Amino acid sequence: MHRLKLLLSMAVLLSPGLILLGPAQDLLKIDASKQSAPPARGRGPFPGSTSPGHSASLPIRLELQISNGPLQPDGTVLADFVITNLGTETIAVPSSLDGNGPSSDILTLWLTSDAVNDAYAKDTSTGRTFKIEIVPTSAELYGRSNDPRSFFLVAPNQSLKVHASSRVQLQPGTHTATAHAELLHIVRDSSGSSELVGTADSEAVTVTLSPANSK
Repeated sequence: MHRLKLLLSMAVLLSPGLILLGPAQDLLKIDASKQSAPPARGRGPFPGSTSPGHSASLPIRLELQISNGPLQPDGTVLADFVITNLGTETIAVPSSLDGNGPSSDILTLWLTSDAVNDAYAKDTSTGRTFKIEIVPTSAELYGRSNDPRSFFLVAPNQSLKVHASSRVQLQPGTHTATAHAELLHIVRDSSGSSELVGTADSEAVTVTLSPANSK
């Protein structure tokens, strides 16, 4: 929570003309549906919790919205990740789709579902196939401490909708899906390490997917 307050203070100081949007304003939106996926992280991100909620340091409600209907031609689905500020103070949420440069904060969004097709790879030394455990992400939002334009200021009770691709192939049928969020702060020192600010998980939603439309 202290980290979020600090980001907000820096954003206001660096941009005196910045207007804080209240809950009466239009829904904030980010279209990340065509964002290229970054290199996969070695161990994740982790699948997240199946129980809805958030960590104390990230006071948000996360919701997943997926429409019933056909899959995309590549087997993926478009989804909306809705982030609502549950706290009593405005928070700064990373909003840039550009990961080039010295990001100070990264918000990663992804989903888990029983509809996800298992992915396999082959061990070149043995010829055996094995299941890949890495969970693909749906969107990465970047914030830079020296650029207030790379953050959205989300007021209490206000929501931010991130439109994204699942980036992972899904199976047709009726399935459940859960959204997950992870906010990291990048430590700018020789180690290049990161600190976990907080996580959030949505309630599971049920969606009925049909095969992609043939052209």
